[in-house]
Amino acid sequence: MELLIVLGAIVIAIVVFGWVFKLIKNTIQTVLLVAFLLLALYFLFGIGPGAIWDQLQIWLSGLFGGR
Repeated sequence: MELLIVLGAIVIAIVVFGWVFKLIKNTIQTVLLVAFLLLALYFLFGIGPGAIWDQLQIWLSGLFGGR
């Protein structure tokens, strides 16, 4: 019976570790993509992060009726 509990705990730990690894991998990919897009906008068009942030705030305030 103890062997089954240990094996079950190991399986659960492997599943949780795999899920956390996928989560971290996807988060890093998203951060790198956003950084690449921001750098491309800055170097190709001269659009800085401040301009993008201001536009996002305008869209979000319109979406949620914060005007």
